[in-house]
Amino acid sequence: KKIIKFWKKIGSKVKIMKQVKHDRIFSITSHMPHLIAYNLVKTAIDLEKKNNSSIIQFSGGGLRDFTRTASSSEIMWKDVSILNKSNILKSFKQFTKNLNKMSNFIKNENSNELKKIFKNTKKIRKKIISAKQDTSKPDFGR
Repeated sequence: KKIIKFWKKIGSKVKIMKQVKHDRIFSITSHMPHLIAYNLVKTAIDLEKKNNSSIIQFSGGGLRDFTRTASSSEIMWKDVSILNKSNILKSFKQFTKNLNKMSNFIKNENSNELKKIFKNTKKIRKKIISAKQDTSKPDFGR
């Protein structure tokens, strides 16, 4: 009860759940976004070296947002990645499946399917805002 009171006092929403459920949920809502951010930033650096060009100086808001996430503690994320590997690997499998579909849609110039994906994923952003998971107040990185 003391811990719940502490977290609520500093503005957190507290939800009690079993560790198995927590690890499954957070593998996709927290762990995957961080790992994808690390990989995207590494890809930008790799391409910058490979093409001998200044990709970083032309980075827009999207890459900048990924670099914010990818600047998180490497020690913590190394540990999280290993400790929750089973759930993360399952999430990676689905992510890879979706990435391959999108890649094929781009390759085949299937604009209808691309548009459908883009349109459907906007709904999640609206749900996040409706759930007040995105605020202008400091919120520990959320």
